Amino acid sequence: MTGTVTDFLVVADQIFILVLLIAAGYVAVSTKIMDPRATRGLSGLLINITIPALIVASMQVPITPARLAGAETLLLATGVFYVFSFAVAWVVSKAMRVPPEKEGVLQFAIVFGNVGFMGFPVAQTLFGADSLFYVAIFNLVFNLLVFSVGIAMLTGEKEGGFDPRLLANPGIAASVAGFLLFLGSVEIPSPFIDAIGLLGGVTTPLAMIIVGAMLATFPAREMIGNWRIWAASAVLLIAVPVAYRYLFSPVFSDPLINGVMITMAAMPAAANTVIFAEQYGADARLASQIVFVSTIGSLVTIPLMTTVLL
Repeated sequence: MTGTVTDFLVVADQIFILVLLIAAGYVAVSTKIMDPRATRGLSGLLINITIPALIVASMQVPITPARLAGAETLLLATGVFYVFSFAVAWVVSKAMRVPPEKEGVLQFAIVFGNVGFMGFPVAQTLFGADSLFYVAIFNLVFNLLVFSVGIAMLTGEKEGGFDPRLLANPGIAASVAGFLLFLGSVEIPSPFIDAIGLLGGVTTPLAMIIVGAMLATFPAREMIGNWRIWAASAVLLIAVPVAYRYLFSPVFSDPLINGVMITMAAMPAAANTVIFAEQYGADARLASQIVFVSTIGSLVTIPLMTTVLL
């Protein structure tokens, strides 16, 4: 029992560092030090520059049989995870009798966690730089799905909902390029890799500040929502990682891969759920509520889940 409490406190201490960065973003917007409109611009910087740089830098590692086998295992585990998540999202939305016009948003939020904004910094904090290679591969699958199946979930039967050109984005490009460089054992020469590494290093503080700034733009009282918001958040933050841990992690023997997978499964709803909902005519208010409640809740559940399940 004492060991469990100690483990929880160690993880909580690392997560608390990220919470302080989130608080910095929240305070910056609340005190008008930072314009709320700057959040979208910073998000673009994060998604289009710093995260791709982090992905490429994290894949600049020597190719070894163990790492190659780990990549294959991670891809298999990620595929299993998303098949399971899609099934859970469908069952939950039907069980809660969500209106058809809200169903896609709820399912999207349950399936697609904040594995880009929060996934990289949390994994790096908990498992070190070696985990970023696997997080990058996970994000490759995430991006492929979110820009295809994810958009289809939000648009339903609307015409012109999915544009295949959306798959040509910096996140996917960086993941593919980084993985090909890894497979070919191609090292990016200095000073280019040094600049890429510095850009990637900005991701953790910038991502957490953006999350805090985003939360500050939500009117807290309106974000509480109804019982469906809380139920969906509980499924996303607790039920999914617990189910993955006991159903699928015994199949994969690598503790680092299981650690990364469980951590990704414990992420709150993706920050871009709101942006996607607005862009594709879905219920943006519901998306905002789920993002707000699940992100606040994750500050407690992430250290809890990673302590108990790892």
